[in-house]
Amino acid sequence: MTMRWDCPHCEGPCRVRTSKQMHSDYRVAYLQCQNPICGWCGKGEYIVTETTSPSGMPNSNYKGQLADHVPYRLIPPDDLFRSKR
Repeated sequence: MTMRWDCPHCEGPCRVRTSKQMHSDYRVAYLQCQNPICGWCGKGEYIVTETTSPSGMPNSNYKGQLADHVPYRLIPPDDLFRSKR
C-alpha cells in the first residue's frame, strides 16, 4: 500500500522527494506538490502509534516507544473530540 499525501493548498497529489528514518517508529518525509502552478513544498511525518498484530520475529531491543526527539506528544483520540469549556 502506498501512502498518499495531498497538498494542503490546491489539494493535488504530492510526492515524497526524500525521507529520513529518525527512529524505528518515526520517519520524516519532505513533500512536493505535483501541481506546477501551486509549487508547495513541506514536511510530513510517519509515526507508528501502536502494534495491532505482534511480530513473528520480535526484536528484543525494540522498546515500543517513540523517539525522545519527537516534537509533540500523542493525544488520545478521545481527547481530540472532547469539547473545551
